[in-house]
Amino acid sequence: MTEQYMSNQEYKTHFEKLWGLRSRIARDLPIRPSMYILDIATGEGFFAMEVTRRDTSLKTIGIDISERAILDAKRNIRKQNFRGRIEIVKMDATKMRFLEEEFDMAVNFTGLEEILMTRGEEGVQKTFLEVNRVLKPESYFCFVVMPPDEMESIAQKTEVALFSYICGATWLNSSKYEAMLEKAKFKLTAKKSYFTGKKFTAQQAKNEIRYAIKNAPKIHGIVIPTFREVWAKFGQDIEENGLGSYSKVVLMIAQKTKEIE
Repeated sequence: MTEQYMSNQEYKTHFEKLWGLRSRIARDLPIRPSMYILDIATGEGFFAMEVTRRDTSLKTIGIDISERAILDAKRNIRKQNFRGRIEIVKMDATKMRFLEEEFDMAVNFTGLEEILMTRGEEGVQKTFLEVNRVLKPESYFCFVVMPPDEMESIAQKTEVALFSYICGATWLNSSKYEAMLEKAKFKLTAKKSYFTGKKFTAQQAKNEIRYAIKNAPKIHGIVIPTFREVWAKFGQDIEENGLGSYSKVVLMIAQKTKEIE
């Protein structure tokens, strides 16, 4: 595949816009009118807004454990006039406070890596089990990941390896997610890849690394390596090939088959 370096102008708003990636994915979700949707690890709320934008009758609740993310999401929702349609609350995805069979769909956009960072693989599995509990029968759980075994270019492979090294924001292989779904009584019904085809320049990558090193300890309370250590490990690959920026992601759509006993 062909990837292009993003311009410095694109870089300024790359995460918010992602070249329409969230919108493209939201259009492919099995959404029906009047659904009540749960967005897990909602972050700044960008995916919750794209999903809710699909129909005026939809309502969404986004959860996250980061106080900073919650504040950012609420601000973005006010800015985009989603008040009354999207609610944001602080909550741990591994032990949600919702009633059983409360939601018509659950979604997640690249947030499972952060659940793994703070709760480990066991936390991701607990999240899947909790999603089963709060979904209505035969409802869908749709999540977006970047499995290392499905990354194609060097820039993509470096992206998933680098952030795992910095702060443990690790992606699992596709087979691992599928096994977790099966254990949580879900059946994988569809899988689709999406591409932005964009990557960071070396200088942009340095900015992203410094940002992660500065903010990850504040947000998640973790110990991370220094910039010098990170660049010594990944700098040459980034200088030669760039660093992926959601260059490839994978949507997995799974249907609840039965309740957890």
